[in-house]
Parts: sequence; C-alpha cells; structure tokens
Amino acid sequence: MEIRSINIKPIFIVIGTLIMLALTMAFVGKASAHGYVDSPASRALLCKQGVNKDCGAVVYEPQSLEAPGNFPNAGPADGQIASAGGVFPKLDEQSTNRWAKVPMTSGANTFSWNLTAAHATDKWQYYITKENWDPNSPLKRSDLELFCTIDDGGKRPPFQVSHDCVVPERTGYHVILAYWEVYDTANAFYNVIDANFDGDFVEPEEPKEPEIPSEPGEGEDNDNTVPAWDAAAVYLKGNKVSYNGSTYEAQWWTQNEVPGESSVWKLVNNDDDNGEENDNPVNTWDASKAYLGGDKVIYNGILYQALWWTQGDQPGSNSAWLAV
Repeated sequence: MEIRSINIKPIFIVIGTLIMLALTMAFVGKASAHGYVDSPASRALLCKQGVNKDCGAVVYEPQSLEAPGNFPNAGPADGQIASAGGVFPKLDEQSTNRWAKVPMTSGANTFSWNLTAAHATDKWQYYITKENWDPNSPLKRSDLELFCTIDDGGKRPPFQVSHDCVVPERTGYHVILAYWEVYDTANAFYNVIDANFDGDFVEPEEPKEPEIPSEPGEGEDNDNTVPAWDAAAVYLKGNKVSYNGSTYEAQWWTQNEVPGESSVWKLVNNDDDNGEENDNPVNTWDASKAYLGGDKVIYNGILYQALWWTQGDQPGSNSAWLAV
C-alpha cells in the first residue's frame, strides 16, 4: 500500500490567518466603538464645529467621551461627568455663559446619535438638570434626574440611532446628559447637551481676561495695577486680582470662586507687604485649605513645603510636607 505524505503547512497558514482576522475584527470593534449626539448638538460636537471655543483636544474626537459605566452608581466623579472622567477636562468648565446653547422645548423630543461603530448596547439613558441646579458649578449627580431609558439588551444598533423621549418641563438654561452603556464591556459614553428652553440659539460668551497689571514702579500710581475680583468674570491661569486688600493669582480656569476661600486662588501679597508682590507668601497651615506642590506654610513655628497636592494632612505627621 502506498503511503502519501500530506503537506500540512498550508493548513496551519489558513488557520493562523483566520485567528488573526478574528482578533483584528474584535479589536476594531472595541477600539472604534464610539459615538456622539448630533441632534440636539452636544457640547463636544459644537466644539468640533468651532462654535464652542477653547475646548481642548475634544475638537478632534467628540466621539471619544468614554468612561466606566454603571452610572450613576459608578462612572466619572462629580465635577467630571461632562468630560467623561477628565478625558477632555475643558468640557467640565461650567458657567452660565461658557457654552453655546441649542434651542429646545419641553415635551416630545428626538435625540439622535452618530456612531462610528455599532457596538452591542445595554441601554441608553437621558438625564436633565433639576430646576434648582447651579449653572455656575461643575455638573454633579445630585444636579440630575433621569427622564428617559431605552433598553437594548445587547442588540447591535445601526450607525444612526434616534430615541423619542418626553423632556420634563423646564425654562431657561439646562444641561441634558445623554448616556450610552455598552453591553459587552464595562464602559459607557457620556455626552452633555446645553439647552435653552423656550428660547433661541445662544452663542457662547468669549472668555474675557482681566487687564494685565503694570509692572511695579511703572507709572506714578500703582494702587490700581491689579483689577478688582469680579464674580461674573472668567479668569485663566496666571491672571491676578485684588480682593479685600490682597492680591491673588489664578492657578487654573475659574469663575465665581472667592479669592481666599478657594484653592484656585493663590495669595501673592497682602496689606503687610506694602504693595510689593511676594511670590512665596507663607501663611499658617489651614486644615480646610488645599495646597499645591511647592506651597509653604508655618505650623507650630516650623516652616514646611508641600511636595504635592494636599488637604487636611497635618505638617510634621504626613509625608506630603517637608520641613524646610
């Protein structure tokens, strides 16, 4: 009987190719499973379109606002909901005039998503800010109430998805959170919509910077070189203001946060400095105050320097502080 040898190499090549193809398709399905709300236009989409200004990198990928799901029991921390947990932190900036507002009315509305990949979906949910919410504070869970849920139970949606929901009665400016929870991963997508109920489209206010103070010794009168703090003004990192006789410098974007009461403001001089700026003021340690790396305090007569962000950590008994 003649025994014929079989070349199995082509079989292995075919099997290997099929395995690689399957893995590639699985990876692409997960990596490109993104989407955004395009009607009513979301905050991120209006950033991409250039309507909203100073948005950061979200202008390149409004579809990538992805974070852990199971909201509101889990997911992004309060204050980072709009940015999906800090993915695009500019989106968490919140004030009455920071973002463009799309016109909406209460009652029946249709919400439309544009998906870059139709990923298996658990559910879609829609939340709206309560009537007594504070539009000048970052968005948090307690601001929101659920008004619409669509359960997909693992179905794969089309690339264009629309949901008909009844929006509760509202007037003026409110924020809607559109939430898409993926079925076979632990993640979800978060889109916020800035809505003007019973009104027209509202353009965002251009961020205004306080006037730049003159250098010390410039001109005859230095009493007004630093503008007074204005609760309605928007301040950027490095901007200086005067408040209650002291000068403060903003450490990041801020609006309506009182100097001396919020960690966003750094004291750079006070009445005792005779008008001369002190870049390294030393104050008594305050357990309720947040300190940044490099800040110095006095505690029990000893000078300490913060090594990183800290709050409530007592100098001398915590590694966040170094005696200098």
